[in-house]
Amino acid sequence: MKIRSVLISLLFVLPGASARAQLPESFNRWESQSVRPIAAAQLSEFAGDDAGLVSEYGFVTGEHREYAKGSATLAVNLWKMRDASGGFGLYTYYREVGTASLEGRDLVAIWPERLMIQHGPYVVDARGAKLTLGDAKRLVAKIPALPKAEMQLPDLPGYLPEVNLTPQSLKFILGPVAFARLGKNFPASAIGFEQGAEVEIAEYRVGGGKAELLLVNYATPQLAAKKLRSFQQLPNVSKAQEGSGIFVQRKGPLVGFVVGATRSDAEILFNSIPYENEVTWNQFPPSRRDNIGDLVVNVFLLAGFVLLFAVVAGLSFGGIRVLSKKFLPIQIFDRPSEMEIIQLHLSDQ
Repeated sequence: MKIRSVLISLLFVLPGASARAQLPESFNRWESQSVRPIAAAQLSEFAGDDAGLVSEYGFVTGEHREYAKGSATLAVNLWKMRDASGGFGLYTYYREVGTASLEGRDLVAIWPERLMIQHGPYVVDARGAKLTLGDAKRLVAKIPALPKAEMQLPDLPGYLPEVNLTPQSLKFILGPVAFARLGKNFPASAIGFEQGAEVEIAEYRVGGGKAELLLVNYATPQLAAKKLRSFQQLPNVSKAQEGSGIFVQRKGPLVGFVVGATRSDAEILFNSIPYENEVTWNQFPPSRRDNIGDLVVNVFLLAGFVLLFAVVAGLSFGGIRVLSKKFLPIQIFDRPSEMEIIQLHLSDQ
C-alpha cells in the first residue's frame, strides 16, 4: 500500500516537475558542470549588486548553471519574473545600444562575451563566452511554451515615436532602483512608482544631436494631470519656460519629458507620440415609451378607439334588431310572453 501511494504521488508530481522551466544539460558541446536553484533569499548570491534591480522587476524564482567546453567556462542564470512586463523590462535595462539584437517571439541581444534572451516572463543571461543565435534557441529549448496572453508585452513601448529612434535604446522601468541607476535629471521619488507608474526611456536623433524622450504612464488621466502640476514645480523643468531645460507635456494618462532638445524639436517629438484621447459616454437612449407626451397621446387614442368600438357595436346591435323585426317571420328579441323576469319581492319581507 505504501509503494502504491508513493507511485500515485509521483504521477501528480512528475508532470509539474517536467513542465518547470530549466536550462539544458548540454548544448553545442557545452556541458553542465553544476546547477543550483535560485530562491528569493539567495538572489544577492547570484545577482550581486543587481539583486535589488532584479527583484524590482518581479523576480519569482530562477536557476544557475555552470558550463564548460574544453578550457572555456560559461555562467548562465535563468530568471523567472511575475509576468512578461518584468521580463521585458529586465531585458531592456541590460540591453545596450550597438548590441546585435533579434526581435521576434523571443528577444535576443548578443555581446562579444554575453547573450541575453527574453521569453515572456523568463530571462536567460549567459556570460563568459561568445554565443550565437543557435545557442540562444538551445538555451530556451526546455522553457515550456507559453500561451499568447503570458507573452504579451506592455503597451507603453507602443507609444514611442519610431521616426529617428535610436535602435536598442529603449528602457522599460518599473521601479525607483532602475530609474535612479540610469541617472535621470530628477529624483525617482517624483515619478510615483508606488502608484503603479511605468516608465519608458528612448534616445532620438534631433537637430543634428541627441535627445531623450521619457514617457510615464499612469493609471488615469486625472492622476497624470496631478503629477504634471508637481513636475512643473521642479527647478530643471520650470526652466523650459525660458527655452532650455526639460520640456514636459501630457497626453491622456501619459506624461512626456524631452531632455536635450530645443523647444521646437521637443514639440515635434511630443506631437509624434501616437496617442489619441477617446471619450466614451454610455447613456440610455430613451424610446417613445419613455416619453410622457407620447403616453398621454396614446391614452387618448385608446379612449377614442374604445368609444368608437362602443358606438359601432351599439349601432350594429340596434340595426340587427330592427332588421330582424322587419324581415324575419318570427320574433327573436320582443317576446314578453316567453320572457320571465326574476323578482326578489323585497317589499313582502
